[in-house]
Amino acid sequence: MEKVYREKVTRQLSTEALSSASGASGATTPSQGNSHRTATNAASRIEAGSGGERRGRDGGERRREAGAAQTHLRDGERRGRRNAEKTGPPGGRKEERETEEGSRRGERKKQFEEYVSCQQAHAGTEEGIYVKGVLRVSAGRVDEAYVKDSRNPLLSDFLVAGLRDRNRAFHGDTVVLQIHDWTLWRRQVDAFSLGEVTTDGDSRSSSSQDALSEATCLELVREGKMLRTAKVVYVETRLLTQAEKMRLVPPLATEEEKEAKEKKEDKDKDKEKRDEDGADGGREMLDDEREEAMLAGAEKSQRRAKETARVALDPPWLRRNLRYNRTFICTLRGNHANSRTAPEDDITVFPDDTLLRAIPLDKRISWVLIPLREAQNWVSLPGPLDKQRLYLVNVDVWDAFNVLPRGSILTYIGPADSVQTIERCCMLQNDLQAHMLPHSQEVLAESDEIVRVAEESFETEARRRVDLRGVRRVFTIDPASARDLDDAVHVHRLPASAWTGRDPEIEIGVHIADVSHFLSPLCKTDEEARERCTTVYLTHVVFPMLPRALCDSLCSLHLGSPKLTFSVNFRVHEDGSLVKAWPPRFYKSVMESCCRFNYEQVQVLIDGGDLPPDSRPTLASPWSSPSVTLGTCGCFVALSPASASSSSSGVSSRSVVPASCAREMTGPSFPFAPRANVEAVQSCCGSCASCCACGRGERQGLGGVARRSDRLETRGERNNEEARENVGSPGKPDEVSWTAVVDDLRLLDALTVEIRKKRFANGSLLLHKATLRFALDARSRPTDWHLEEHSRSHTLIEELMLLANCLVAERLIASPFSDLAVLRLHPPLLDKQRKSLTAFLSKLGISTDFSSSRETQRTLESVRTTKGDCAAVAVEALLRKALKLALYYVHGDVLQPHFALHFDEYTHFTSPIRRYADVLVHRLLACSLEWEWQNESQPPISVSSPSSPPSSPSFPSRASPLRQGERQESAELLAFRRRVEAICGDKDQLEALCGQCNAKKMNAKQAQTDCDRFFLAIHLKQRRTPEATVGVVLMLQDRSLVVFLPLLDKEQRITFQTEEARGQALRSVDPAIQKCVDLPVLFRKTSTTELEVHWENRARGERQTQTLQTFSAAPVYVLPTDTVPADFLLTLISPFSPDYASVKAQEKQAFAFFLNQAEATPDAA
Repeated sequence: MEKVYREKVTRQLSTEALSSASGASGATTPSQGNSHRTATNAASRIEAGSGGERRGRDGGERRREAGAAQTHLRDGERRGRRNAEKTGPPGGRKEERETEEGSRRGERKKQFEEYVSCQQAHAGTEEGIYVKGVLRVSAGRVDEAYVKDSRNPLLSDFLVAGLRDRNRAFHGDTVVLQIHDWTLWRRQVDAFSLGEVTTDGDSRSSSSQDALSEATCLELVREGKMLRTAKVVYVETRLLTQAEKMRLVPPLATEEEKEAKEKKEDKDKDKEKRDEDGADGGREMLDDEREEAMLAGAEKSQRRAKETARVALDPPWLRRNLRYNRTFICTLRGNHANSRTAPEDDITVFPDDTLLRAIPLDKRISWVLIPLREAQNWVSLPGPLDKQRLYLVNVDVWDAFNVLPRGSILTYIGPADSVQTIERCCMLQNDLQAHMLPHSQEVLAESDEIVRVAEESFETEARRRVDLRGVRRVFTIDPASARDLDDAVHVHRLPASAWTGRDPEIEIGVHIADVSHFLSPLCKTDEEARERCTTVYLTHVVFPMLPRALCDSLCSLHLGSPKLTFSVNFRVHEDGSLVKAWPPRFYKSVMESCCRFNYEQVQVLIDGGDLPPDSRPTLASPWSSPSVTLGTCGCFVALSPASASSSSSGVSSRSVVPASCAREMTGPSFPFAPRANVEAVQSCCGSCASCCACGRGERQGLGGVARRSDRLETRGERNNEEARENVGSPGKPDEVSWTAVVDDLRLLDALTVEIRKKRFANGSLLLHKATLRFALDARSRPTDWHLEEHSRSHTLIEELMLLANCLVAERLIASPFSDLAVLRLHPPLLDKQRKSLTAFLSKLGISTDFSSSRETQRTLESVRTTKGDCAAVAVEALLRKALKLALYYVHGDVLQPHFALHFDEYTHFTSPIRRYADVLVHRLLACSLEWEWQNESQPPISVSSPSSPPSSPSFPSRASPLRQGERQESAELLAFRRRVEAICGDKDQLEALCGQCNAKKMNAKQAQTDCDRFFLAIHLKQRRTPEATVGVVLMLQDRSLVVFLPLLDKEQRITFQTEEARGQALRSVDPAIQKCVDLPVLFRKTSTTELEVHWENRARGERQTQTLQTFSAAPVYVLPTDTVPADFLLTLISPFSPDYASVKAQEKQAFAFFLNQAEATPDAA
């Protein structure tokens, strides 16, 4: 592949006649060492007259734009050096300089290469000359960007080095690349390479590249040791649709109104306080005239806010042609030619200024120049700028003659320290605007109608399902604050039978809200859920995927409220192993939770304690008259002739979506829910010696349901009460008492402990993570925080959900349309990452094996045993960085396992209220069961030999499900497949949906991470004292050390800045906090893994040397900054500080706590 690339690139370069200006700007890849010269030359060229959109603008504006360009690139260089400690790339080319004569003549010189045409880009991509992909700018090295090789994913990414080769593309753009000649490729430099430093501070990665042959370079690329460099020749852009532009409005339209309301509330509180003080004689009350003026001013502000909101609902820019990925959240700064001040200090706009700089919050985005006339529409200028005010800025134009783009302000977002602004920033920057919109009136009306129809037809639908009310104690376990309860469980000891024999067996049921029953693929509500894909959980607010009416009224499994569920039953031995002879059963059910537990309550109970009567959760005693239910033996039992005749009628359950709300769909379709026929989803073992539902040769119903009613009416061996007692029917329900429910909890705990042990013995990987939880005031501002403890009560539910997901995945793969199965994969460590991490750890004397999850877990356990908890925390932190996130995919013909869980098959089935992928899985599973019911053809099972239970591996079908490669290509199957695709989507559509679910899930995760970081920074800033905590040194670099904070789950760099540079190092820290912090007087490396930090206490005339090593503990301060957005930085704590001894005393406890916090979602590794 590389040879084809090289030959076509060579041919392209030999045939294209590039202009000298284009060649100078776009055909070279300047090194880091040349970046400053590039910035200076570019700025001088702009100053000479080449940097404006209009040739006739005055020289002062050009000088200011030059100053912005120079400052931007200089600051980018400084950030890159500080954050990445990157030296010049090996084998880099020298920059081609333009002549001074051209600048003096005032000619406009191109700063970037012109794009090829759209037709050329498309043709070149098809022919293999160009490569297409999504540009990802490095967060740590903003002058580097990467593009995946979609044609050969096993090879390393393409490197786009420098701003010129990036050619005006933004992070997230779809770009077309032209690959550079192999002589210009670069050796791979990763974080572990940067950690290999010499004692004099020179990085080993900075040595010159040896002369290499083409074949050697290609081999290094395959090994992941070299990166192919490329330049952007075309950027794909598109216009935003009107709907996409409207999404920017609702989050912003009421900002001024809310601010006015908050200010009025503050004023009212101040007035009350003044009134109280006046009553006490401490202060005079306001006179009537002043009070009336104050109220008049408040009313005027409210009117202005309402007018602003009204205008914001129909802003002028809705009629503009805005482009995708060209709107960014920014703060404004002054732009002065030859400015030497730091960007965050440049807050004054002078009368002769004509341009402002818009600084995006995302450091990967270039600065944007805003004309002063444009900014004056939003802020009173000239004068000081409020750097806390954030604006939504659009990039209007960026031509090849300008180093920086030009833009305009779309709207004001809010103050950077406002909770509402933080919320909007987190959502907008992660492309989650749709979640912030209220559900449309059409969707709300439809969901209300769905609720109405579902409530009216509930009992009718319940008779078509397995009714668990009164026959199983079903309960939920969730966080105390949880609102959406997706899952419930039950546990039931089985009597001796042909299945159980003399070995005790326990039935476990996992019951999931049947969202897909209500969410028809034909309705508007489904379309909106498909667009959102996931519920977004921020620190202080939840943005649901589904309308609240569906979540609360129909789906969420609340206490004492009967609900429709999709259930999985399986049997286990007392040692936690699955009963292989009894296959898991999947069926539609109706249940009612008898108790709602939270994790804290469950932990007390499984630890052997009890809850005071007034603190116990409420118990409910469900009751029903089911048509079909579960017997004590675990078999499905029909209890009345009516149910049997009704079930054999062949009438499928209708969709609960009213016809008025459903829209036409192309292609064949069928009612989505599996057959309402109870026999479609129930089966009986037919061989339980003690099962009165199917014992002694009674006639079996189609599908294996024993029709007990005939026997009850014609035989006098037992009366109805005896028979109902045996099946656990409503005649005598399972007792719902506090003692019984607690016994169920403790039984489940004992079983899941064994299940968990077996999972890790089979090779699952155990990862740890600390989770911060914030206490909030009435305005959602953080007042305190604590660490959430991940206890055994959490793992109880997790193990059951993991097992249910795994069983559903196996069932989907066994279906005749397994190629449509939506599954979950977790990729192993990439070869280059595995080798880099292994080499880095081996130099520290740590032997590793990351070839599989089993060996990885053994490595982590070995490190903890031989090196201690501190090293174990460090190695796990590095491993988590190297691992990628799990992804949804469509099975097709290739099964991709889950690395962290060590499961060959895995999916998501257990959270359909908050994940759209689970809805897809529910639909596919229901279709699989529907197909098997339609093909039920074998005669009833003989019960003459109860000692030999049937060995069918599936349910409800008697015949074994079709395995991969054994699909029947019958006309009936093909017709059914078309119906399945009409409901669930074909393979291409499912792959697109999986890609969208992956993107939204990762965006939601990043938004949650961003919000947590902002809240922590705000809380620390409110405290006005530094946070002292335990840190672990992950690696030493040239001018910094990388530290991981296990109790905050944060990683950050500490630069080697001493007391001499105190003003620069702590410039963004509050002066009151600075007084609590001392900085070292000297940093000195003694080896590649050891650092000496020299401290001085001038008051007492004492000196002390602190020695830090890779993977050693280091007490650190977390200092809030006044930057935008709110953030924090780290410094080492002086050994002379009392906080130093306090943190050292807590180290062992902190590490032990972290290593006991299993990650709440192991598949998210």
